[in-house]
Amino acid sequence: MNARERIVPTLVLVLLQPCVARGADAQARDGRSTHTRATRDSVSAMATALVTHVAPAVDGRARTDALLTQPMIALRSSRAASRLQLSAMLNFEHITMPDGEPVAGIWGEGFIDRRHPHTLLHEAMLTANAARGALRASIGAGRGFAPFGTDDPMVRPFTKFPANHHLAQVMERVQVLSAVRVSRFAAVEAALFNGDEPASPTAAPQWKRFADSHAERLTIWPTRALEVQGSMAWVRSPEFIRPDGLDHRKRSISARVTPQRGALEYALVEWARTGEEYRGRPIVAYASVLAEASWRARHWFFAARGEQTTRPEDERLLEPFRISRPPNHLVIQGVTRWRIATVHVARDVPGVSRVGAGIFGEVSRAQSSPRLRPVLLDPRNISGADVAWHLTLGLRLSLGAMPARIGRYGAAACGAATDRMPGMAHPSPAHDP
Repeated sequence: MNARERIVPTLVLVLLQPCVARGADAQARDGRSTHTRATRDSVSAMATALVTHVAPAVDGRARTDALLTQPMIALRSSRAASRLQLSAMLNFEHITMPDGEPVAGIWGEGFIDRRHPHTLLHEAMLTANAARGALRASIGAGRGFAPFGTDDPMVRPFTKFPANHHLAQVMERVQVLSAVRVSRFAAVEAALFNGDEPASPTAAPQWKRFADSHAERLTIWPTRALEVQGSMAWVRSPEFIRPDGLDHRKRSISARVTPQRGALEYALVEWARTGEEYRGRPIVAYASVLAEASWRARHWFFAARGEQTTRPEDERLLEPFRISRPPNHLVIQGVTRWRIATVHVARDVPGVSRVGAGIFGEVSRAQSSPRLRPVLLDPRNISGADVAWHLTLGLRLSLGAMPARIGRYGAAACGAATDRMPGMAHPSPAHDP
């Protein structure tokens, strides 16, 4: 990252510190806080047991996998009238699904057509907040989501991740982050973080690479129910532990609706683009357009998603769902466009106390087509067809109320949000029949 690219996030981070200090002094004088207070600390947990049937999976043959996905424990803590907040999450997928979860079209961190397990320490962000009049500001540090793109797919309505996961989010990075909410209608965020992706679910980040990447995001709330964001990021060589690979220049725009009443729980439309560069020279770009929505009718829950995403094709290992990481070279084998349609239906089942449970079925149709000529590697040569069907049946369990939003901290988290994770069963002492 050159000096010109570093100056914007650095100035924002530096200038916010006196702002936060002045706001804290004002709060100390009048004893009030103008941003949302957490009424209590909360600990919640969730896990999803599922069976996925993929047809075809390899060489025209179907494959069935039984997995425990998204086993997570989340902690949200607040002190000093919400001036100090902790957001933490542990993810145990490296134990329950070390070989990944079948999802056609997805890729990242050495996996392809299977979602990789996320890190044990998925999130641990400590944020200091302050306010002065209509101005709210925060500074945070830790490991978490850079201020880029949309929320973690783990707290969105579907069990299967979208294929654009590595285009639309930058997660599990050590960062210093500032946010300013200039009114109840707009917030600006900026962060400096390490560019390298986690080498393994339990590996430490490359501390010497801290602050070699940056991200910025502007969010506006035209109404309480509507959130619009635009963000950009420059990520230094994410595929290599040393900064020797291709850099990523990322862009994202999205609109999210969370109505306060009615059957519609949630809707999202997003566009994301990642361009790969070598020493500032553009090499290739990948793009995604996605739309998803969910509805609830008493204890029934419905969701639908449509997505078009392009991804790189790298040489696969003897295990067809793994690729070399880091890549053996800087030349890809092709670019594939995936068009994926997904429908999700769930039903709450009786729980006890704060335990929620829901059974669900999810069907996806994923179609691939090569975008570069000549084609050196076509996914249909691996699976045996250009269309793959996923049928997933499972049980989702939750203890307590999982966060509705993951990926926003401090002043930037004060926007419209659902009270609970979309699609999560409603825990209560008794359920209606």
